[in-house]
Amino acid sequence: MSKRNPHKLTFVTFSQSIFLTTKYFLQNRLLSFAGSCAFSFLFSVIPLFMMVVMVLVRFLHASPATINAIISAIPELEKYFNSDSVIQSVQSIRTVSTFEIVALLFILWMARRFFASIFDSMQNIFHTQTRRKAFLNQILTFVTELAIVLVASSVIFAYISLQTITSLDFFKTIPQFSILYDGILSGSLIKILPNFLIFIVVIILFKSASGTKPALWLCLFSSLLCTGSFWAFRFLMHFFLNVSRYNMIYGVLGHMIILFMDIFFFFVFFLVFAQFIYVVQFFDELLLGELYLLPKIEQGGFATGLKRAFFIRPDFLIAKNKDNVFSFRPGDVIFNKDDAEDCAYYIIKGSVKLVPDVQKADENTLAHRGEFFGETSCILEQKRTFTAIAVISTRIIKIESERFRFVVHQNPEAAKKILKQISPFF
Repeated sequence: MSKRNPHKLTFVTFSQSIFLTTKYFLQNRLLSFAGSCAFSFLFSVIPLFMMVVMVLVRFLHASPATINAIISAIPELEKYFNSDSVIQSVQSIRTVSTFEIVALLFILWMARRFFASIFDSMQNIFHTQTRRKAFLNQILTFVTELAIVLVASSVIFAYISLQTITSLDFFKTIPQFSILYDGILSGSLIKILPNFLIFIVVIILFKSASGTKPALWLCLFSSLLCTGSFWAFRFLMHFFLNVSRYNMIYGVLGHMIILFMDIFFFFVFFLVFAQFIYVVQFFDELLLGELYLLPKIEQGGFATGLKRAFFIRPDFLIAKNKDNVFSFRPGDVIFNKDDAEDCAYYIIKGSVKLVPDVQKADENTLAHRGEFFGETSCILEQKRTFTAIAVISTRIIKIESERFRFVVHQNPEAAKKILKQISPFF
């Protein structure tokens, strides 16, 4: 027997991950959830905006004029918010009364709908891996909401503080600080600030809302792709869509339609990459499920052949489980009847003859590339009921019993298939 050590990430693995992401995105009806998140966001953005302004003005004592200048530098905000009235309302509060407490709770409740929609969509993506109680979801919703408000307020406040400090006469006399002020803290950078805030917020949501503790690098990478893809798509959409003519015809309604389109497609990208995180986290189990459900070679049809061609090479599993990948020459015995092994096997290349009784050669069956064998004994925890012999040069991967049972437990279609196979034993 010989072994190989291929790379984990290949073009085949990448293609399989994209296919699985698309499959589960459509299967989980995430387009509908994107619409729900976009609708909830329209009701939540004003409360969130007010909360950020309240933190900046009342607690961080930021200058209202500076905040108003930053908000005014973003044309999209000026179309929908009157920042002056919001800042004046926040400044007018001198003491906290019952009305202010009720108003704050109402603001929190309105903003909560947005985060509740996000948690519902994430639960729909990760439902097979995590199940939270409703009370815990409510706590996580408020904690995430508070974290996002504090992060947004801190970033804006840090930007304002640096801009104020570097504008002092003392720093203007130092040439090195002119690069910082003119190149980094100039007014044009304000337009980049929302992108950065979106990037940070998406990282927080990916990390906290999934409930499966994805790696930080995966959240960073997915957030970067999500933010970049959205702004590239938005640029192209606004480039080909005559926004000024659209607004001229529909007026204020045109602004709202375009805003809703932007928000909707942002959440489409957000949920696509959330689904991508799920696929990357549990790629082993998902790929094993697809391999187990591969159509047999004798089944015809274009879709059948395409699926076999797409998933028949498990490069990732081979690389990750290289100690369980074995090669056999023609006539080599893989295992004998009555052996006590409790694992399943997948044929990477070649064919295997399954011999229930060596005295009855005509009752043998063949398992070909892309098929499993030995899984029945694995599930039933029984001795082998046949002898497995390599027919030609064959390469197989051994799947440990715990992993195979986990796949059957998590995948309903795999459970149906294995039940059909073990039903004759009962």
